[in-house]
Amino acid sequence: MPEDKPSAPTVDEALSAWESGAGDTPDALPHPKLAHLKSLFAAHTDVCSLEAVLSAAMNDAGDAVSVTLEVQPGLLALLAHIEKLDSARVGRNPAPPSRLLTQIVSNHLENLLHTIVTNPTSHPHYAELWNAVCAAEGAPELAVPTGDGADGTPPAEGGPF
Repeated sequence: MPEDKPSAPTVDEALSAWESGAGDTPDALPHPKLAHLKSLFAAHTDVCSLEAVLSAAMNDAGDAVSVTLEVQPGLLALLAHIEKLDSARVGRNPAPPSRLLTQIVSNHLENLLHTIVTNPTSHPHYAELWNAVCAAEGAPELAVPTGDGADGTPPAEGGPF
């Protein structure tokens, strides 16, 4: 008769056990002034204007608007060349450069929308506004880094949001 060996836990079971045991670290308590600072920040006219623009962008069901772009011919040729390679690799016809550029610009704008919605301080204007609120309310420790890296300061990441 084979010996009854206890079966080894699955990866999910082991992870669950770890998370409820040694890996169960409580979240740090929020700064006591954070909620107040966020409400002051949200009430600022620049942030209210931003919220209106973000809401319109997120709920825009209108037709696309044509935009004219100026692109160096060599870069356009590079785009067409790479698209030719990519389309051949997957067995489809190459997309026209105008469609590729539309997708590139749309992707960039969607990323901008997502980034500012999730963390408005990722933009220097709103980072400086947040920092001014923090300074005025005596909470400079909640300020976010600003700058473009030229002075060694990284742009705001994470932030309070």
